[in-house]
Amino acid sequence: MNILINPQPWIICSFVFENRTYPQPAMRLPLFACLLFAVLLFPPRSAASDDEALLRRVADKVLADYRTGYTDRATGRFYASPDDIPGGTRVRFACKYMDWHYSLGVLNMAMLRMADRFGEAGYVDFVERQIDSALSAYRKFGVTQGEDHEPYHFLRKFNELDHCGAECAAMIELAARRPAKTEAYMPYIERAAEHIRRVQARFPDGTLVRTWPHKHTLWADDLYMGLSFMSRYGGCFADRAMLRDAVRQVGRFHHYLWNPATELLYHGYYGDLERTAGAHWGRCNGWVMLATVQLMDVLPAGDRDLRQLQALLGRQIAGVVKRQSASGLWRQLLDREDSYEESSCSAIFVYCLAHAVCEGWVDARYASAALKGWEGLCREKITPEGELRDVCVGTGIGNDMPFYYNRPKVDGETHGTGLLLDAGLEILRLKEKLNL
Repeated sequence: MNILINPQPWIICSFVFENRTYPQPAMRLPLFACLLFAVLLFPPRSAASDDEALLRRVADKVLADYRTGYTDRATGRFYASPDDIPGGTRVRFACKYMDWHYSLGVLNMAMLRMADRFGEAGYVDFVERQIDSALSAYRKFGVTQGEDHEPYHFLRKFNELDHCGAECAAMIELAARRPAKTEAYMPYIERAAEHIRRVQARFPDGTLVRTWPHKHTLWADDLYMGLSFMSRYGGCFADRAMLRDAVRQVGRFHHYLWNPATELLYHGYYGDLERTAGAHWGRCNGWVMLATVQLMDVLPAGDRDLRQLQALLGRQIAGVVKRQSASGLWRQLLDREDSYEESSCSAIFVYCLAHAVCEGWVDARYASAALKGWEGLCREKITPEGELRDVCVGTGIGNDMPFYYNRPKVDGETHGTGLLLDAGLEILRLKEKLNL
């Protein structure tokens, strides 16, 4: 629905036309005057205003929920600072938005876009506080904590793309808005760039891969984990070599993962077995699409690489749109109608479709799929408090289909929050372009 109408004027209208106690013509003019006055007093409210209110509710809930502190895993005791934690004590974050995690890098970049759209400095303040809190605390945990899954272990390890890509990409974006942060962030930004150039594992042809769960495993997710940073770093610092590498990655990922029969991407590829792995998992297909779109954003118009990426994006969008369900949403397993409708991949596809239409990269007819997807999210997947329902938790590469079918779905999971904001912001832009 594109227009939501306040009810008061139409109560009067109903009274005029349905209440038969006022048949006299002489009464009609005053009643129509009342109707006109009511319409002016209670003007129609656009769908855009409701979308804006929803996005503010989601972002403001993040601000309200954010706090720093740590909880003893055994006793539940709260510690406000890492300096207060006794040696050897195992703790967890007091707030899900404290960690150094790629999903929070996605959220931080979405919050910066929210600030750009609505002029709210508080959203930028949140990003600065979230990043700076992690940087200031992780060294303490590097000394007192030695196990994985303790606070900031990704920041300590920094040895995979999802330990550095999106998080350091958010640093680049924040420093562009607050240049005073550049000096503090550059060591981490350059560390991420050097890791991608020289440290991250690759196939012999240069494709970015991981060393687990098996040696040289290609993860579809890693196109975003790498390119979220590579696109921004290459664009911000005019690093053409990194941008060329990013373009090559898109082509190589499609080479290994694309299934022409389904027009979808597999989750992984095992280098040792030389075969695809996993399933047509929704979010990994979304990560590939999102990485491609964001790389295209920084390439100059008419660039040969841009035309190549546009062809791959168009091919992927055509396949994904065919898998949209009647609700407008997409499923955990894109090609399996008996798998649940999953919100984070739906949000990514809404964003990418809307963005591609706005940029003229795909035909405008794809706008309807984006709009239906957004309607489905708003109707079925957002709580009154502003959290996204049914978000698949973090997911490794599975060797069987039940692994993907049975991945838990959680309300308010951090993998979905930033993606929801991105989707809504791009829908606002699409509706403005289409005059809806």
